[in-house]
Amino acid sequence: MGHKFKNKIVDNQIRTRINFKRLIFYFLGASLTIVVTVLVTIFMMRRQDFNAVKNEIAKYSLLDPARSIVEQENFFSTIEPVRKQMKEIVAKYEKDGDKIGIYFEFLNTGANVSINQDARFWPASLSKMPTIFVVMKRIEDGKWQLSNELVLFEEDKDDRFGELYKKPVGTKFTIEELVKETLINSDNTAHKILVRNLSSEEYTDMFEALGMEQLFNEDYNITAKEYSRVFRALYNASYLNRNNSQQLLLWSSESKFDEFIGSGVGSDVVFSHKIGEEFKEVVFLDSGIVYVPSRPYLITIMVEVEDGGGVERAQEIMKELSKAAYDYVSQQ
Repeated sequence: MGHKFKNKIVDNQIRTRINFKRLIFYFLGASLTIVVTVLVTIFMMRRQDFNAVKNEIAKYSLLDPARSIVEQENFFSTIEPVRKQMKEIVAKYEKDGDKIGIYFEFLNTGANVSINQDARFWPASLSKMPTIFVVMKRIEDGKWQLSNELVLFEEDKDDRFGELYKKPVGTKFTIEELVKETLINSDNTAHKILVRNLSSEEYTDMFEALGMEQLFNEDYNITAKEYSRVFRALYNASYLNRNNSQQLLLWSSESKFDEFIGSGVGSDVVFSHKIGEEFKEVVFLDSGIVYVPSRPYLITIMVEVEDGGGVERAQEIMKELSKAAYDYVSQQ
């Protein structure tokens, strides 16, 4: 009896386990079906959206393809009001002897404002972005990886910007660390390590590919309009691939320097940019892309202040010009 009861209990336990396993398999099967159904639905919706956009572009084959993606409200018929305002601001400061160059471009349409487009300025740290282009091109060509390491030499140390100069000679940094330090903290030592490991031919190839052989004149000076092409190349991913262009813009948005153009931009708006300062020459520069939702714009401001004005004067000028651009774009 006891033996039969024990056997019955065992049989019931076995059946329970079998039923439980069946329940688990049923549950997993049902869950998998739901997941697959959701993924297929999302894929089909995205495919339909893509096909809709593709059909819309084909419908207007002679127009800018972006016109089928961007809503009408994010296209401006004119930017004359902000052009006039910027000219008035520049004229006001020029009376005091300040030298100002500005380039502003509404990226949805290409409409732009260029004031003193031939005025040239010492580039200071703006020259670091072309170096990063060369570095990332090396990575795309398979010659480097972001995880590769480069060594700090004594000749690389530069205490004017950044903290890496404090590291002992022989310290190794990954290329990713050096690129990020160059873009985010404008670290001179990081930049020098990278430059030392690049060739002049690579810079020449990069400038030729971008059609920017005249970016620097014989005195190594630049204009606001010409330099703006650097950030446009990132925005269009016309030199580096999309992944690397996106990554550089993301790192540039983490820049620690927001006292120039950034001071006139909403705090919740992404601003990918590079700044430059040369206190000896009293030159201050900022260039980048302000990502007002659905209304991105490119802006470069270069200022050479009258002796005695200093960085505070440059901040004042850039904030006023930047705010004029931001208010116009965001409030239309």
